[in-house]
Amino acid sequence: MSRPQDLHWEAMSIRDVLKLAIADEEDACTYYRRAAQLAANPHTKRVLLNLAEMEEGHAATLQLELDDLDAQQECETAIAD
Repeated sequence: MSRPQDLHWEAMSIRDVLKLAIADEEDACTYYRRAAQLAANPHTKRVLLNLAEMEEGHAATLQLELDDLDAQQECETAIAD
C-alpha cells in the first residue's frame, strides 16, 4: 500500500493514524521478506528476516492499540445509551 502524498494529518483521528501505521508496518514486513528471498548471503538473509519479524511485532502492537481504542469507544457508547 502506498501512502497518499496529500495526507491531512490535522484532520485524521487516532484511529486513522493507527490504521495507517499498521499498513506501513505490514508494507515494511513485505519489503524485508521479499528482499530476504533475493539475498544470496545467509547473514543478509537472516538480518532481513529479523527485520521483517520486528515489523510484524510493531503491526501487532499497533493492532492491539486499535482494538483497545475500539473497545473503549464501544464501552463509552454503551454507557451513553
